[in-house]
Amino acid sequence: MKNIIILFLITFCFANVHAQKMLSLSDAINIGLENNYDLKVQKNSEKIAKINNTWGNTSVVPTLNFNASMLENFNYNDKENYRVQTIVPDLSLNWLVFNGFSARINKKRFEELEQKSQGNTAILVENTIQDIILAYNNCLLQKEMVFVFKKLSDLSGDRYNRAVESKKIGASTTYEITTAKTSWLEDQSNYLQQKITFTNAVRTLNFVLAVDGNEQWELATNLETNAPAYKIEDLEQKLMAANATLKNQYLYQSLLAKETKLTKSSYSPSINLNAGIRNSDLGNYYTKKTPDLTQNASDTYLGLTFSWSIFNGGTRKRSVEIAKINQESAQVQTSQMEHSLKNQLLQTFSKYEVQKALLELANERESSAKLNLNLSEEKYKNGSINSFNYRDVQISYMNAAINQLLATFNLINSNTDLLRITGGIISEYE
Repeated sequence: MKNIIILFLITFCFANVHAQKMLSLSDAINIGLENNYDLKVQKNSEKIAKINNTWGNTSVVPTLNFNASMLENFNYNDKENYRVQTIVPDLSLNWLVFNGFSARINKKRFEELEQKSQGNTAILVENTIQDIILAYNNCLLQKEMVFVFKKLSDLSGDRYNRAVESKKIGASTTYEITTAKTSWLEDQSNYLQQKITFTNAVRTLNFVLAVDGNEQWELATNLETNAPAYKIEDLEQKLMAANATLKNQYLYQSLLAKETKLTKSSYSPSINLNAGIRNSDLGNYYTKKTPDLTQNASDTYLGLTFSWSIFNGGTRKRSVEIAKINQESAQVQTSQMEHSLKNQLLQTFSKYEVQKALLELANERESSAKLNLNLSEEKYKNGSINSFNYRDVQISYMNAAINQLLATFNLINSNTDLLRITGGIISEYE
């Protein structure tokens, strides 16, 4: 009785003190994507890339400047002192008309930089979704395992109570009672430890969702999965077309190609247009009888400057050669990434197929162990088998049930990995 009271008090301590909210996997993904700290920072980087992607950030747009200067000169002499005041406002236009198509190349670079920033966001979104899926399903796994250990604890508790009652009529020995009690206490301990594991899994989920660690959820689903039939050829096509990391690598390679073109554009001449209007106000202000003298003059100007750097010590040639080498290195890196991702896909696909087979076996084993447990319970109650044999059946069922849950969880992980590497995880859970 004392042990039952202690168990009740410990269980009560783990009771939820906050009202639980219903949480589905889609809800968890929405919350996580909204709250994720890294994603907020990356979205700001994406905004910056979008702001930079303008023609105004290239040299194709002319610049208009206004300047005004004022000068005071004081002249002191024996005849008459005077002051000279000069005011010159100036409005000037500067336009780099041609510079080897560098403006157009830079605009393309800014567009691809924006796309690459969006690609970085997509990669981070995929990683976040995958983390949420695994954390959410780990909570389901630990929750289901709580039920398994609870059932085992109830069965061993019933076995212990029967042994105590049998002792009263002389049908069981003290050894049997002690053994049954030891098994019951062990199952109680495992049950409480599993509740702690489940609580920690929920805290991990809360961390991934970037919410308060003490937030309590009522998980809306059970641990289950459907196992789609994939073809490796289709997966390879999706990998090459939709993998976010590979798409970003292609953009990086294209950026380096633009860098080579931009470096080559330095061989071209440049044409610069200058235009403006200037006004000059000049005033001589005397201190005695001489009348003041003021003058006003305006002038406009228009100029065209042609410049061409014929030789600069081979600097441009070296820059072009370095840009070409960087471009070749990017091509090698792209080939390596494609090879690595294909190899990773083959391994993940093989693992997925094995996990499917393992889950089928685990389901059959769990069903068989559950049936054997039910039959053995009846045999134990009518005395056909002893308590030790019954305990062995209980342990066998516990192992089968846990293996079935783990096999389900592992298959979910493998399927998530396949969706992630083939670029389909966002559309799958959109």
